Amino acid sequence: MRLLRDISIGRKLIAIAMLSSLSALLLACAAIVTYNHLAFRAAMKRDLSITARMIGINSAAAITFDDPESAEQDLKSLGAHPHVVSACLYTADGKVFAVYRRDGDIAGSRPPPAGRGERFVPGALQVFREITAGGERVGTVFLESDLGELDARLARNAGTMGVVTLAAGLLAFIVASRLKRVISDPVRQLAQMAATVAAGRNYAVRGIKQSDDELGRLVDGFNHMLAQIEARDAELRAAQDHLERRVAERTGELQCEVAERERAEAALRESQQMYHSLVEHLPICVYRKDKDGRFVFTNERFCRFVGVAADTVLGRTMHQLVSPEVAERIEKEDRAILAGERFVEVEDIHQKPDGDIVHLHRLKVPVLDAAARIIGMQGMFFDITERKHAEAEREQLHRQLLETSRLAGMAEVATGVLHNVGNVLNSVNVSATLVADRVRRSRAGSIASLATLLRGQAHDLPAFFARDPRGREVPAFLEALAAHLTTERAGIVEELEQLRRNIDHIKEVVAMQQGYAKISGVTECVPLVDLVEDALRLNGGALARHGVAIVREYDARPAVAVEKHKLLQILVNVIGNAKYACDESGRRDKRIVMRIGAAEGRVRISVSDNGAGIDPGNLTRIFSHGFTTRKDGHGFGLHSGALAARELGGTLTAQSDGPGLGATFTLDLPLPAGVPAAA
Repeated sequence: MRLLRDISIGRKLIAIAMLSSLSALLLACAAIVTYNHLAFRAAMKRDLSITARMIGINSAAAITFDDPESAEQDLKSLGAHPHVVSACLYTADGKVFAVYRRDGDIAGSRPPPAGRGERFVPGALQVFREITAGGERVGTVFLESDLGELDARLARNAGTMGVVTLAAGLLAFIVASRLKRVISDPVRQLAQMAATVAAGRNYAVRGIKQSDDELGRLVDGFNHMLAQIEARDAELRAAQDHLERRVAERTGELQCEVAERERAEAALRESQQMYHSLVEHLPICVYRKDKDGRFVFTNERFCRFVGVAADTVLGRTMHQLVSPEVAERIEKEDRAILAGERFVEVEDIHQKPDGDIVHLHRLKVPVLDAAARIIGMQGMFFDITERKHAEAEREQLHRQLLETSRLAGMAEVATGVLHNVGNVLNSVNVSATLVADRVRRSRAGSIASLATLLRGQAHDLPAFFARDPRGREVPAFLEALAAHLTTERAGIVEELEQLRRNIDHIKEVVAMQQGYAKISGVTECVPLVDLVEDALRLNGGALARHGVAIVREYDARPAVAVEKHKLLQILVNVIGNAKYACDESGRRDKRIVMRIGAAEGRVRISVSDNGAGIDPGNLTRIFSHGFTTRKDGHGFGLHSGALAARELGGTLTAQSDGPGLGATFTLDLPLPAGVPAAA
């Protein structure tokens, strides 16, 4: 098959026809030769067996009468058979009786081997036959023939078959050479067309169909395939153009990606360098452990803190570095991290190797691999001793500031009280002045003059009233004097009543202030409206003096659990600021709206004014300590109010649309559990 692989299809067809014909012919010749060979062998067996039987019949008497010479004469008759090379007669007991050899050398020859029947041995045919006489076996005859005649006949058959095969092969070659064109020409045409298409990529060529057999269908299929290839080639060229454009675009994108990746890798290396630099220079102790609790990384500050070198720490556990109690506490945290806890953050006190007691802030997080499995933990801690001391100092300062703010707030309240008392005292002074002036201008002295006149006329009063003109005017004078004194008395009584009311107001304000001062630090559940009204009364004089109208919108009247003086301090400060804002605006319609509302367990008290407003940049600063926008302000009021609101569990916030648009301060407080909003 390999010999036929690279030759032309015409030669292949001739070779196939020749090989097929010769193979069939050779097989037929071989069958004929084999049959003739086998038939001749059978004939040889039959002829030699007949000869052996005739020799046995002729030699039976000689063996019976023990006449070897007669037997040998019978065997010599085999000389007429040129292919019998030897013969032998055996007695019944197997002894050699007579021998024959074609070459005549009987004395030096050995008797042939014993056997039965016919058999072919290399180069010879051997036959054994029994010799009988009277129905009894008297001996055995042996004949051996060469195969010369068989070989000669086989050679003649082979020569004949060779001549026939050669003639048949020549005839097959002539016929195949003539008939191969039926197949080879269309195939050669297709091959030439395929070569043309392959060389010039010209898919427009078409084959000529010469028959309707498989080759004709092959030509049709090839033409159809070329048509499809031509169409697909056009599509492929368009696709290739598009692909080349996409490749160019993608190449540019990949170059950008590679550049970006290189920049990212450079940034990553820089980040890693910065990380290691940061870890080494951070003012904190950093370390990592594996799942068995052994240290795998520490920075220099950690080593200095524990007082050992880095190569001594790595590979060791906490039990090898600190006391068993501390190690057990730390490893308990490590086990929690390794069990899946996201982080552990604690603050504790630690004694350093040099004996110093420090406060530590410790943080531990798990270390994960690419599959999000915990493979260890990382921890860090830093010394917060100075911060703890600073927090203690700040707490002390905060308490002092709260006390200062509380005193400032109380001073603000006291200032409001003094304003109210001062206003009332002004009214008292006015009333006293009016009473004194009316008493000085009273006509009660005319009664003394009339008494002196009447005392001088006491000796003859009837004549005085009857004849003296002055006496006749006395009744009219007394009537006018009585009316005047009655009017004067009513005015004085009214002024004295006003004076009494003002004095009672002073006593009420002072008593209210004393009442709030006495309950400092005590939480009570009190009606909120009463506290709001008290705050308005404490600011009442200033509000009235500046002409500020109060609008009350109490949508809820709850009770709140608060320290009354702290809530009063907040309200007085906020109302006072609203009053100042209204006064600074210069408006004629100065107004403050007091609102109370409650929802979702909380209460809101809002104080809204239409005053000067607040700049948006100051909304987050007005509650800072010391910050104020008033020329004579001290910056304590709102700051102390915000602190007090926080202590009450609430918040104090401010809102304003800007300068000149007023402001609203809202105090948000929790309601006691179980207390309704309208209580």
